[in-house]
Amino acid sequence: MLELQNISIAYGEKEVVRNVSLRAEKGEIVGIVGESGSGKSTLIRGIIGLLDYPGKIIEGKILLNGRNIAPYPAEKMREIRGKEIAMIFQHADLSLDPLWTIGKSFYESISMHKKISKQEAMACAAERLKLLSLKNPEKVLNLYPHQLSGGMCQRTAIAIAMANDPELLLADEPTSALDMTVQNQVIENMMSIREQRGTTILIVTHNMGVVEKMADKVGVMYRGRLVEWGSKDEVLHDPKHAYTQSLIRAIPKMDGTLPQAPERCIYE
Repeated sequence: MLELQNISIAYGEKEVVRNVSLRAEKGEIVGIVGESGSGKSTLIRGIIGLLDYPGKIIEGKILLNGRNIAPYPAEKMREIRGKEIAMIFQHADLSLDPLWTIGKSFYESISMHKKISKQEAMACAAERLKLLSLKNPEKVLNLYPHQLSGGMCQRTAIAIAMANDPELLLADEPTSALDMTVQNQVIENMMSIREQRGTTILIVTHNMGVVEKMADKVGVMYRGRLVEWGSKDEVLHDPKHAYTQSLIRAIPKMDGTLPQAPERCIYE
């Protein structure tokens, strides 16, 4: 359903993602892990065509159901963004327009891709919010982002991303700004979307617990490269690359022993 072939991304002269290749089948959840600055978020922003200037894809292919969308201009990307590919951002409250109600954000998202009345859009929005266990969806639709809690805001952002039933959902650290209870709710919601809709999900995170619970396949990024790739069990329980082994050792232990921080200098 999604295949990256030797993708490289640069900001000006600086190459920040180098020759990344991976594959996600329909309905799979793929986790991309690595420390801050490893290129995880840049990679998925490149997939959806939302790289900050002067970022650009300088090499490789992004195959979405067999079509190479890497060279698509901004206008053509807008046609598939939200309809075939959608994205959940780390800070949902900042990704939503503060001057729009949640209902208006839903309506704008849906009406970009098909003719629909406002009443029909609100009915669709209420259904999506119910699927994500949000109570009183009709009330939520009349609220502004600042009137929602962090967890409600994140689940609302997921619902808006799913408004047009995209085949591919990209998630950039969707749980990092949430407390543990709400994190678990959001994870369950995303897994439910996969079960109900057959949605392929590519999630970027530094939280190995999220990967352990959600992912089918895992990729490990280090300094812009994908240094390890395989099933969840292979990567988390039998890692081959020294950097992956170091990441696993850095996970806090329940017995009180201190985790070991990764040593950057040894993984060239």
